[in-house]
Amino acid sequence: MEAIHLSEIVLNEFLQGLGAWLRTPFRVITFLGDEEFFILLLTALYWCVDQALGIKVGIMLLLANGTNAFFKFLFRTPRPYWISDGVSPFHMESSFGLPSGHSQLPASVWGWIAVEVKKRWFTVVALVIIFLIGISRIFLGVHFLTDVLLGWTLGGLLVWAAWALQRKITDWVVGISTGAKIGVIAGSGAFLVTIIVLVRLASAGWQLPAAWAARAGDVDPFSLDGTFTFFGTWFGVLSGYVWLSASRGTFLASDGGWRRIVRFVIGLVGVVLLWMGLGQVFPRDANVVSYALRFVRYALTGLWVAWWAPLMFEKIGLLTFAAGKRNSPGAVGSEDGAPNA
Repeated sequence: MEAIHLSEIVLNEFLQGLGAWLRTPFRVITFLGDEEFFILLLTALYWCVDQALGIKVGIMLLLANGTNAFFKFLFRTPRPYWISDGVSPFHMESSFGLPSGHSQLPASVWGWIAVEVKKRWFTVVALVIIFLIGISRIFLGVHFLTDVLLGWTLGGLLVWAAWALQRKITDWVVGISTGAKIGVIAGSGAFLVTIIVLVRLASAGWQLPAAWAARAGDVDPFSLDGTFTFFGTWFGVLSGYVWLSASRGTFLASDGGWRRIVRFVIGLVGVVLLWMGLGQVFPRDANVVSYALRFVRYALTGLWVAWWAPLMFEKIGLLTFAAGKRNSPGAVGSEDGAPNA
């Protein structure tokens, strides 16, 4: 693998040699694959465009995030600037490189939105966005070409699997109770976290090569922060959606005109207070207490997004629920709960 990486550095050096003027555009492009951007995108979709589309895209994003963490621990490969002084780190990262999360997550998210929209022009736009984000990672010196290619491949496989299985999953989930749905959500999240942690434990004797550490700086590629971010968000968003659906049904995210903008702004204030506020209060050490609190922080944020914020929007007259409708995590595809074919 080292020989492949050394040969791939030529591409990193070539792109960086095109000029420093590309740093700002590529940093803007790479933001389209950042956690902060996806928070903005998913809340906008869920609160202001289509509730069902928002929850399905959220599921795709979280699955991509969890599987990406698994493969990073499994492969344990470096970033380009970790092994070569010829590559400038225009963006610093602390995790392993393969596969590229900034390639896998956009491929999953934009790929699924393209499946839902079913418009050729949108598919082309989505592919361009996915491609440019991947190229930006190579230019910024944080990924090799193989990292990006594997990220795209895994993202595409997730989209394909979701497309192939969504009808069966929908039919099964609709038929079980609310309590059983919550159990499935907690169990599936715990299962993925368990296999990630097991891979991490299996690598306990592995040490970051001194040459990598010297260039990477103060990094902890084995941090489980992302794993518990996934678990907390998975539980919060999906269980919140289930509880909201069971008690109030579906809401009309596309209705409201100017009220959509107002609820988006107010909702983001709540996200900031929980996500950033608790992030300032809770410890961030690598121990059980910190990971548990990280789970709580992201679970509360997810509950706000999927459950509490829509209830508040309704109470202050910013959102309308569809009378008599009920939904479930599987029965998602339109705002009245009817799944797409």
